[in-house]
Amino acid sequence: MKISSKNIKAVSGALMLLGMASIIGSCNKELAVAQPIVYPPANSSTTSIGTLINTDTTYSFYKAAATKVGMLTQLSDSTKLFTVFLPNNAAFRASGIPSVAVVNSLPPTSLGGIVGYSIIPGKQYSTEEVPATFPNIQLPSSITIGVLPGTTLALKLSTFPSKRANGFWDNNIPVLMPDIKMQNGVIHLVAGIVAPPSQVLKDAIYSDPTLSYFKAAVARADSGSTGLDRIDSLLGYAVTNMTVLVPNDAAFKTLIFGLVYQTYLGAVPMPHSAIDSATAGAMANGAVAAGPAFLSTNNVSTALVKGIIAYHLLATVNPVNSRYEPNIRAFSVNFASTPTFYTTLVNSAVSVHPGVNIQATFTGPFVTSLQFTGYGINPATGQAYPTTPVAAKAVSMDRHAVNGVFHVIDQVLLPQ
Repeated sequence: MKISSKNIKAVSGALMLLGMASIIGSCNKELAVAQPIVYPPANSSTTSIGTLINTDTTYSFYKAAATKVGMLTQLSDSTKLFTVFLPNNAAFRASGIPSVAVVNSLPPTSLGGIVGYSIIPGKQYSTEEVPATFPNIQLPSSITIGVLPGTTLALKLSTFPSKRANGFWDNNIPVLMPDIKMQNGVIHLVAGIVAPPSQVLKDAIYSDPTLSYFKAAVARADSGSTGLDRIDSLLGYAVTNMTVLVPNDAAFKTLIFGLVYQTYLGAVPMPHSAIDSATAGAMANGAVAAGPAFLSTNNVSTALVKGIIAYHLLATVNPVNSRYEPNIRAFSVNFASTPTFYTTLVNSAVSVHPGVNIQATFTGPFVTSLQFTGYGINPATGQAYPTTPVAAKAVSMDRHAVNGVFHVIDQVLLPQ
C-alpha cells in the first residue's frame, strides 16, 4: 500500500535542498579568527608551554606523546603563540590510557592526532573570546588534512570551543581550569583527551550496521538531485560543517509500521472491525519485513522521505541569502537544559517552522541525556504535537566526524 502524508509533502514538496551550492562556497573561505589576547605586560609569564609540560610531572603522559611526534620543541618556542587544550595525566587515564608505557606503545599517527588536535597555533584564546551563543566557535587546530578544493589553501581540522552558563568545553570535553597564561600562549586544562575525528559523516554513518534505513532514506531523498545538491554528497564532503540526527533502524521500523497501519485504517470506513485492525497490523508487519528496500519503492514518495531527512539536519539562516543551511556543528553540551526549538533544513521551505524541540540533561559538566521532540503527527496515535508528539532520545551522542557531528536517536521525527 502506498503511504501518503499531505502535511509532510507540503513541507518537502518545495524543498529542493535550497542553497547547497552556497553552503560549499561559504565553507571554502578561510576560517574567521578572533583577535589575539594582549596581556599587560606582553608575555607576563616567564615559562613557555613546552617548558611547563617538560618539567611538571602531572603532564608526563602528554610530554611522552609530544616528544615522540616531535611537537614539544614547537611548544617551547617563546617567539610563537599557542592555545592548548591540555590533558594532564588524570585526563589521559579518564580517556582509557593508563600509563606512559601505553602512550609510547601507540603509533605516531595516533599520538600526532592527540597532540596536534589539542593545539591551536598562532593565537591565544581566553574564555572571554569564546561566546556563549549557540552552538560554538570554530578554530583551526594544527592538523592539516588537505587543501581546499580549487585553491592552495591548507585545510585544517577544526576544534569547537563553547561556553554556557554551566561550563566551558572543547567539543564535548569539559575544561577544568581555563586561562593558564604562559609565556607563549594560554593553556586550558581539559578533563579528557579531545580526540580528533577520522572519518567523514558519510563513512561513519554508512558503516554502522544499525543505521541502514537512514542510508536508504538518504538515497531516496536524493532522487533526481545531482552533485552537491545531494545529501549523500554533503555527508561525504570534508569541508561541510553539519549536525545530523540519525534515527536507528529500530526507529525507522516503528515509523513504517505506524504509517502503514494508520494509512490502512484511514482507508477503511469507520467503525473498524477486529479483522480490519488485524489486517492493518499484518500489512504493517509485512512492510517492516521488507527492510530498508521499502523506502526505495513507491510505497512512500520521494517528497515524504525528503521532508523527513531535511527535518533531521539542523540548520541556521545564512545572512547573505536568508536561506536556512545545514551549516552548524552542535555537540550535546551546546543544547539548552530547558526544552528549546532549533531550526532545521525544513526551514528552507517553511521559514516559520518551529524546528525540533531539544533538551539536554546535564550531570555536572557532562550531558547524560538528550531528548528530541518532533512537531508533526505521531504515526502510532495519529495525534500531533503537543498532545502525543514523537519524542526521541539519543542512544549515542557526539559521534564526531571531520565534517560534522551526529547523534543517533531512537525515533524518527516528523515535521508536520
